[in-house]
Amino acid sequence: MYFSTMFLFSKVYEKWTWERISRHVLYWCSWWGFYALVNTNSYSDGNYADWLLVELFVLPIKLTITYFVIYYLLPRFSAKRRYFSLLFLTLTLCFLGAMVLRTMEICSLQSWLLLSGELCCAWGKAPFFVFKMVYKALDLLFVVSLVAIIKFIQQQIVYERKTKNLLTQKLETELRFLKHQLQPHFLFNTLNNLYGLILTKSDKAGDMVVKLSEIMSYMLYESNETLVPVESELANLENYIALEKIRYGDELQIDYKVTGETKDKKIPPLVLISFVENAFKHGPSSNLETSWIRILTEVSEQRFLFIVENSLPVVNTENGQGRPQVHSGIGLDNVQKRLDLIYGTSYDLKITQGNSYCIELCINI
Repeated sequence: MYFSTMFLFSKVYEKWTWERISRHVLYWCSWWGFYALVNTNSYSDGNYADWLLVELFVLPIKLTITYFVIYYLLPRFSAKRRYFSLLFLTLTLCFLGAMVLRTMEICSLQSWLLLSGELCCAWGKAPFFVFKMVYKALDLLFVVSLVAIIKFIQQQIVYERKTKNLLTQKLETELRFLKHQLQPHFLFNTLNNLYGLILTKSDKAGDMVVKLSEIMSYMLYESNETLVPVESELANLENYIALEKIRYGDELQIDYKVTGETKDKKIPPLVLISFVENAFKHGPSSNLETSWIRILTEVSEQRFLFIVENSLPVVNTENGQGRPQVHSGIGLDNVQKRLDLIYGTSYDLKITQGNSYCIELCINI
């Protein structure tokens, strides 16, 4: 398992650990053996041991240019998208490296190493600027480019990971902000209702305090996650409905129904209560014979459907009588932002208004 993860292409290191050093050593040893084998087969009088020694002298040039490009030039120029300058400097370094290698061939390698006489003679008589030097420059460019491409891809992987982490942090921050913005909005409306009951010395005020306490407990301690169990959200919703029933009594007809299996299903917290709160805000009216609110929850294996519909009063308009235009408040706006952040396009929210006001939320779960 260790060796399989060690050679993962996408694995990126922040420090020079032994595993990282081992990867580099194995990589360059592979190139060392490969070039020695190629040169041995290219010359009829070649000896593999001799070419291993030759490539051992050549390897530091390749290492120097490669690491200078990937750890110095690449981070500086790729960050500013100056790719042409990066290519030009890399070509220049490869050409200079080829000149150094050619000089080593003429002045050093043929006298230091036990190569065949024919090969040493060929090296010595060939002009300094020959096709072989161009070949060496291209060869260096190939080695450097291959490592640079690997490094560039790894940089992109690191960048994508950082971007993803930043987006996740931004998402969590915005969700916390929107949820905290929702709680004061709900409390403001509920405390106003409670104040009215206290002024009228209603016995229902005590029951309202108990229900409000349970809702507050849910808001403070159970709704801190991005997603919460559907059972918890529905229990909180039932507390809110019970609280509103205390307020309106028989003046408002409430039809609440839940179908399907809610176990092991999760949704964002404090979403449903915002829709229901909006229905209680606009549904009850003294202008209607019967004010009503219908709440339906359907849970299936892959879908969560929530429908809230409320009656609308008849009001006088310039063209006679009609229904008032309902404007969504801060609560509904925040809920939609939260749903956008969490689900993207994996949910559908429909708001329709005619003789009644209906909100239909469908989430793929």
